[in-house]
Amino acid sequence: VMNSHFLDGNLLNMDGKEVDESRRDMIRILKDLKQKHPEKDLDQLVEMANYYALSHQQKSRAFYRIQATRMMTGAGNILKKHAAEQSKRSTSLQDICLDESEEFVSKIYFDPCSYQCLENCGGVLLTVVRKGGDISKTIVVDYKTEDGSANAGADYEFTEG
Repeated sequence: VMNSHFLDGNLLNMDGKEVDESRRDMIRILKDLKQKHPEKDLDQLVEMANYYALSHQQKSRAFYRIQATRMMTGAGNILKKHAAEQSKRSTSLQDICLDESEEFVSKIYFDPCSYQCLENCGGVLLTVVRKGGDISKTIVVDYKTEDGSANAGADYEFTEG
């Protein structure tokens, strides 16, 4: 389920609270996946989030009956087949993107990739690492704080640049 739709496009009947909760869950899943896989683009992260939601949603008796029949006949696990198709698609996209020489690509990331602080710490010093590419060139990075367990205005000062 994503954005009140099944993966096949059929509309679900959801209340406003359920839609908000579903949206928050999907945003949380996407943020977690972005932290775990910073090299993936948005389309790949959405596919991974869809698979995660599909594999963790409550399943009906019919789903388990169909799965059992598929396993007995040798058709295999439908969830694993879905993941295999997505990985084939992503590897073919990566093959296209890997034509660029790695020596000319700059990678910028936080080290460590995850930071935590107490509410009363006042500020946090983040370490940004740049690897590869032409060091003599200037790189500009856009940044923005996002709400997680803390909320902008109440718990921290929103910043972007």
